[in-house]
Amino acid sequence: MAISVSDSLKLGFIDFWERKTRSMITLIGVVLGTMSIIVILSIVKGMNEMTLRWMNETGGMKLISISRNWRYNNPLQLPDFFTINEINFIKENIPPVEAFNAYNTDWGISLSNVNNQTSAYLNGGMPDMQKIMDWKVEQGRFFTYYDYKVSNEVIVLGSTIKDELFGAQNPLGKYITVQNTRLMVIGVMTKRIMEGFLGNNNPLEWENRRAFIPLTTSINKLGKKDQISDISIKTYSEEQAHSLKPIIEDILLNLRRGQPIFEIESRVEEASKMKENSKMLTVIFFFISCISLFVGGIVIMNIMLATIQERTREIGIRLAVGAREIDILFQFLIQTVLITFIGGILGVTIAISLIDFVGKYLKMNTKLDLLMILIALGVSVIVGLFFGIYPATKASKMDPVIALRHD
Repeated sequence: MAISVSDSLKLGFIDFWERKTRSMITLIGVVLGTMSIIVILSIVKGMNEMTLRWMNETGGMKLISISRNWRYNNPLQLPDFFTINEINFIKENIPPVEAFNAYNTDWGISLSNVNNQTSAYLNGGMPDMQKIMDWKVEQGRFFTYYDYKVSNEVIVLGSTIKDELFGAQNPLGKYITVQNTRLMVIGVMTKRIMEGFLGNNNPLEWENRRAFIPLTTSINKLGKKDQISDISIKTYSEEQAHSLKPIIEDILLNLRRGQPIFEIESRVEEASKMKENSKMLTVIFFFISCISLFVGGIVIMNIMLATIQERTREIGIRLAVGAREIDILFQFLIQTVLITFIGGILGVTIAISLIDFVGKYLKMNTKLDLLMILIALGVSVIVGLFFGIYPATKASKMDPVIALRHD
């Protein structure tokens, strides 16, 4: 007598319901494993999306950055900075780009006016700096090539610096003092905010604490040495960023006698490395999470073996009245998969309800999608199939005569 799929499912539900305590114990490993898979995948995906968003918010994916290579010891003691002449040489010898900026940063520089004082990250840069940062001016303007050429004593403030120095007053045309030099405020940048990252913190707040002056003003008026630490280049496309990097490498090596004094980083390559690292972490954490599922699978196999032992006479009767081996195999295999699938559904439900809490507790962004749920459920079903084959095969291979004699 053949057993249909619907009959097998019905028997599976009946057996599950009649043995509630045993069934719930069986499900624990599957629930924990499925829940762990979804939570971990959502955390990794959320981190990736926020990192890419941060890259896009701070200049986009077409940026190339040049800075000191701190991994190189510089045994020849070659200059680990650029001069204005070298900056001009580099700019003239690369293909046309969307924006080119060389800059220095002084940390914690004191800025003051008549009534207030604060500290800022003071950047001396070139007029293209605004394009590089992809940052709009809320009030006034950014400094121009004329300001840069004549070393104008002007400054552009980040929103937080403006608030701390001027409050609600209009700062344009007013003066602040930086290292005994009076600079006129010509602009205020828009406030940069990036929500949903590291709890309630704004990872871009440090940018609101920046102030910008022409690089030539920094050197000629504030006494900064002609030693420029960083270069940023924005290409017209991501493809140009790939092709431009080796050209820049050759120029820099020629400037420093073939020594890798400077490091060139491309946002495109950084994003690609991040994705590769993310894949590796996802695989590692995925397999760690699967341990709970496999432990649960072993428990399920042992309980199914005990269940088959209890139902030996029932199996013998089914075989005696015409059930085929494949019918018995299919019946118990479906019951095992049913248990793991129910455990998977419970794990998914718990994970969905916990994801927001986990994100807030760890102060990390989480991202859930349908693919994660399907992966978790798929793994739980595979575990049911894998650990259900042996008990189901053992049941199907029983000798009906011996099974009927079982008490």
